[in-house]
Amino acid sequence: MAGNNLYRGWRCGEIGREVTDSILSQALHAYRSEARAMPHSYNTSGSKFMTTVTQRPSAHLTLSSLPGGTDSTPQADLHQSCRHPVHTWANKSFGAHLHNMTLTNGRLRVPQDGRYYLYSQVYFRYPSPSDGDQTSVSHQLVQCIYKKTSYLRPIQLLKGVGTKCWAPDAEYALHSVYQGGLFELRAGDEVFVSVSSPSMVYGEDSSSYFGAFRLDL
Repeated sequence: MAGNNLYRGWRCGEIGREVTDSILSQALHAYRSEARAMPHSYNTSGSKFMTTVTQRPSAHLTLSSLPGGTDSTPQADLHQSCRHPVHTWANKSFGAHLHNMTLTNGRLRVPQDGRYYLYSQVYFRYPSPSDGDQTSVSHQLVQCIYKKTSYLRPIQLLKGVGTKCWAPDAEYALHSVYQGGLFELRAGDEVFVSVSSPSMVYGEDSSSYFGAFRLDL
């Protein structure tokens, strides 16, 4: 029975990765086709031709480890399992970017109607004894992606959960929660990430990140 459960869990992970790979492959193909179809304009300052390509809205942001990066005060209009918005996403690290989108207080603003692939990974680190109480060794680690529209309350789009039991004498332990999905968004919508345990969120460029890009499918 345990073997069957492990196999089913492995297959679910494989299927999720296959879906994500398929979406990314279609996006890359569409981008290349669009770039080839763009008209060329002559550069009067020299003898070479140049191509002007308008970049689609996209962002890949990484998490700063500065204090105050995650709000320790719960936001009442979010689900009780992940009420702490993450504020300090930035596009200053290697590989990070922000094209034709705006970022304000941790929220990405959508500039155009369309289908957007949203994704996020949050790296949780068990706090050291000086950072918090370690009397409990079981923690539920939750990460959510929300969108804020003209409605009064933000709308939850994705939720990832991991429950980990760590040895009480461990110096620290690490766990990451990743999720992604394709959504129809409208111009003016804002998307953001919230978590369950702000004291455990660890800022590292390659481990905690948040992004979005528009697809023409």
